[in-house]
Amino acid sequence: MTDLSIETTRFREWAGGGLSPREGQWECDYGDWPAWHRAVLAKVDESNPRGWSQAEIGHVLYAIARDNDAQYLVREIRKRRPGALRFLARAALACGEADARWQLASELGHLSDDEDAQALLFALATDQDEYVRRHAIRSLAGLGVRAAEELAWAAWHRADDYQEWARMSALECLRDLQSPRFEALLAEGLRDERPFLRQFAERLHNGR
Repeated sequence: MTDLSIETTRFREWAGGGLSPREGQWECDYGDWPAWHRAVLAKVDESNPRGWSQAEIGHVLYAIARDNDAQYLVREIRKRRPGALRFLARAALACGEADARWQLASELGHLSDDEDAQALLFALATDQDEYVRRHAIRSLAGLGVRAAEELAWAAWHRADDYQEWARMSALECLRDLQSPRFEALLAEGLRDERPFLRQFAERLHNGR
């Protein structure tokens, strides 16, 4: 067994197999994160991910997903091997957890002038998970991609359980893109009955 397989198995055993859903930041209680980090990053550094087995891809994506509080692994992978970040994002679209996909979407937003990264972000912007979509749209807006304006507009008008948070993100995207739609939606946000959205809109309004 490789170090990556060993360390991933150790975590799964600690977590009771890692199959049961849990709440909160339970992964932070794991005491052997440094060893797992080293194993994952050694794999990233030593070989082209195109040569990884499906099991190895799964181990890395699982580690990224469990590292969702610190987000250390995904940042290090982006800094060391942007190509590996893109590879993992493609893999995550097919088989990764939402907790891996949103982190990958966030880090892809640091790859400017990268058409492949933008294409992956557009795919993630239509993800079934709202939090993944939110991070992908924010990354596109941060890169100055004009098409993010339509995505943010659609997110504002999408009715689901996370609409309040999606609207806050949409406002930020439209502001960053200097969209002509920003003022109208900001006015809506200032009148909204939901406290977090209204307070967020007030901060944007006062910060201009």
